[in-house]
Amino acid sequence: MITVHHLKKSRSRRVIWLLEELGMPYRLINHQRDPLTRLAPKSLQAIHPLAKAPIMVDGDMVICESGAIIEYILNQSSEHQ
Repeated sequence: MITVHHLKKSRSRRVIWLLEELGMPYRLINHQRDPLTRLAPKSLQAIHPLAKAPIMVDGDMVICESGAIIEYILNQSSEHQ
């Protein structure tokens, strides 16, 4: 199952939207920005060294870029139809 690491005010909303539209199951993990600096938390860096959101994890695959994530999801969706 795909896991999406979400950060408010990031491009992860488009990934969530796509998964919902396709009816694909996923798990959502919310991360909170630092209230003073508005930077992503260290918890994201533990998943991917760029510490950017969105981050998608599917098995051993970890992708950190919304366009690449969307392409991956669309490929997975077409394989299962």
